[in-house]
Amino acid sequence: MLKTIRTNNVSFAPNKLSVQLKSQMPAWCHLGAPPKTYHKTKDKCLHSIHKVESVKDLREMTARLTNHDRHNTTATCTCNECVEDRLIGCNNPDKCAQTAQHILDNLNPLFNPNTSPKKDGLTLTHRRLEKNSQMRTRQRGEILFDPSITSKNHLSECFRIF
Repeated sequence: MLKTIRTNNVSFAPNKLSVQLKSQMPAWCHLGAPPKTYHKTKDKCLHSIHKVESVKDLREMTARLTNHDRHNTTATCTCNECVEDRLIGCNNPDKCAQTAQHILDNLNPLFNPNTSPKKDGLTLTHRRLEKNSQMRTRQRGEILFDPSITSKNHLSECFRIF
């Protein structure tokens, strides 16, 4: 498969990704991660105990960091998420959440789920999109072309052959 990819010059080249697609990206060996983002010893717990596989999983790990009412930044935090993580074998859930946050913070803005795509001025207005959907249901009338370059449905939309 890799040989075919190289032969046909296939590359992953998205123009803009929706937040949903950014969340589907793999957490490990991420295309938008600069060198030295991953640390074998720090990431081992996230990978083996927490079973983090996607960016969505990283975001779920970091959600506890914003809940200042219940979560403490100590190894002995008693919030529900940290207690559950200790039960599955994690020694320091807060450290794992901090590591997940570090990985997310280092992602390129194109791939970072915490940043929204820049407005390109090409996307149709809400009213035009609604009118297009009405015309599709009636199966008659003019449908206005949507020139948006944001990939929204599946990661396979982002592969290009050059």
